[in-house]
Amino acid sequence: MSLDQYLSQPLLISAFALVLTWLALEWWRKNSKLPPGPWGLPILGYWPFISKTHTQFFEMSKKYGNVFCFRTVGGRLITILSGHKTIKEVLVNRAEEFIGRPHGMNIVSWISDGIGISQEEGQPWSEQRKFFMQTSKNFGFGKQEFEQQIQDEIKILLQELRKFDGKPSDLCFHLAYTFNSIISKVLFNRKFDKDVTFKRNLSSMNEMIHLFTGAVHMLIGMPFYFFLRIFGNKEIPKGKKDVLKFVDKVVDEITQNYDPSHPKCYVDAYLQQQDELRKKGRLRESSFTEYRLKANAFNLFFEGTESVTSTIGSLLVELSKHPDVQKKVQEELDSVVGRERLPSWTDKQNLPYLDATIQELYRKAALFLVLTMYSNFKETTIEGYRIPKRSIITANLYSIHFDPKLFPNPEKFDPGRFLNSEGKRIKVEGGPYLFGL
Repeated sequence: MSLDQYLSQPLLISAFALVLTWLALEWWRKNSKLPPGPWGLPILGYWPFISKTHTQFFEMSKKYGNVFCFRTVGGRLITILSGHKTIKEVLVNRAEEFIGRPHGMNIVSWISDGIGISQEEGQPWSEQRKFFMQTSKNFGFGKQEFEQQIQDEIKILLQELRKFDGKPSDLCFHLAYTFNSIISKVLFNRKFDKDVTFKRNLSSMNEMIHLFTGAVHMLIGMPFYFFLRIFGNKEIPKGKKDVLKFVDKVVDEITQNYDPSHPKCYVDAYLQQQDELRKKGRLRESSFTEYRLKANAFNLFFEGTESVTSTIGSLLVELSKHPDVQKKVQEELDSVVGRERLPSWTDKQNLPYLDATIQELYRKAALFLVLTMYSNFKETTIEGYRIPKRSIITANLYSIHFDPKLFPNPEKFDPGRFLNSEGKRIKVEGGPYLFGL
């Protein structure tokens, strides 16, 4: 054996040892002081082992605690929060630390390329959300005139349902049209015909979400475009294209007929805001772009129809299982409101059992028990654990709503949890969390 061969062996061994040492140190650096959690597979992480997210995460929290983590596809770290105290501390008291959004991690982000009011992060999100809330108020949101618009749509819904005379019908379709009419009035000052335009849009929306909703547990921390490549079909991109094309067309039509002196809807107000920023020479540096306007319109049009319909549908299914509760609610409504008019927001304080029933429905039958995903721009800590920059953070509301310490016998449907001995509404710690945009 030559001298070179003798020398090469220890050199190779040393180089190999150095590489292993570097990999070990790098692994330790990435994983030191992280929350506890299960091991996963290379590349795929723990994703293949996720089945039913909310219940599985609840059981995992019993083993690892209220803050645990695992890695998902591509090694992305996701931290799961559980328990009332932990979730409130992180997402309410420290909300400013977690205003990021992990792009591409859900269907709406995929559709709008991470742009739009429900997918924005940082300063653009703050600006767009503030503008939408102010604009909504300007057009009557939260005021009596807006409540009247809602009641008008509900009256139309009730008229449609009476036509079936007790026969089976697709309640979700009629609910979706009602909610779509309300959000379309705010966004576009328009109402679309039910049998052609809306039916076509709803069909396109359903094409986008039917696969997504059937396998939502598989998407935790997984880029949606990656999911589509493996499990998707042609209907999903087609549905996306059809709805985006429809919304873009409506926005373009409103823009062409825009009258700055008489804004009638969100799109008008957005164009008016652009005009004001342009006059001040600040439009280019702002987040108010044409692309973002259309992305916002799509976000609100899609989620204001599909998400609300799915949620209310889930609550009604749960309520249908409890005819005794329905009877008590109807008796209270008859006593306070009567049958000559619809209930209004001012009746709320005089309808404690109805209010409690709604709270219990959200507790037990809320559709989205694992929250949308958040992210952090800087490295931080949660309950002493290190959370690296740009981690994915989400919360398991099931751990609150079905916590036996907060809600004894949590599987039982009981509006009385939210009432005192005198039948008056009380605030309950851990009551249903409703997170907004």
